[in-house]
Amino acid sequence: MTRSKLGAVALLLGAFVLGGVAGGVGVSMADHDRRPREGRGGREGYVERLNAELHLSPAQQDSIRAILQGSEPAMDSMWREVRPRFDSVRNAIRDRIRTQLTPEQLEQYTEMLERRDREYRQRRSNGRN
Repeated sequence: MTRSKLGAVALLLGAFVLGGVAGGVGVSMADHDRRPREGRGGREGYVERLNAELHLSPAQQDSIRAILQGSEPAMDSMWREVRPRFDSVRNAIRDRIRTQLTPEQLEQYTEMLERRDREYRQRRSNGRN
């Protein structure tokens, strides 16, 4: 294969992977909306979910909280790097979804996104999530 064909195949494969990731994010976001809201989010919510599934001892819960707290700087740093790309993919997904909606659905979708974004900002301002 020539270099240009390899490049084209790599580009096509990359687009396929990106499409899969974008679709997965969209499905995950839709699935997240259908799940009941139970417990807290963030670090404490994660410890609660682990405890519900794994029946952790109090010492294990404390250790896991410490691990999560100690990992926050690295996760925050990584998220600052990834966030612009994530937002770009999410916006592209949202734009593609908009093209499939009726005018009434589009209005409802816009309101839903605004509500979700507002709730996210409120959770972030009230502490880590």
